[in-house]
Amino acid sequence: MAKRLNEKGITLVELLAALALFGIISVLIWNFFFHALNFNEREVTKNQLQQEANLIVNTIQQLHTKSKITSITNANDTLTVNYDVNKHEDFHKKNILYILEPSTIIPSKEFKFKLTLESLTNDSVKFQVETTFSKLK
Repeated sequence: MAKRLNEKGITLVELLAALALFGIISVLIWNFFFHALNFNEREVTKNQLQQEANLIVNTIQQLHTKSKITSITNANDTLTVNYDVNKHEDFHKKNILYILEPSTIIPSKEFKFKLTLESLTNDSVKFQVETTFSKLK
């Protein structure tokens, strides 16, 4: 009589192969997850920089239209727009570096404005805006 072998379980080799395959797949998923998280963080930071730049440009546009801007300066991580007599608007956020080119602008009827915003939390994220402001009066 032939003996019947019990083949209901798995062998040690099959178990090790399954664990190795599971390990490889989980490392790939983990890597993908953290790349997606990093990408999301960069895009959120870039969006914040873009919103700050839009706020600055809109404020300067309104002041240039309704008032007389005397200067726009960049010092100590603060962008300052001086207008009329002893009035100013300051832009300062702790995670943003403002780079104005040139560092001081004395506006006339028409002037060029170039501003770069850099994230201090993520060095690879920058946003640059370059525009010209003009007044019809």
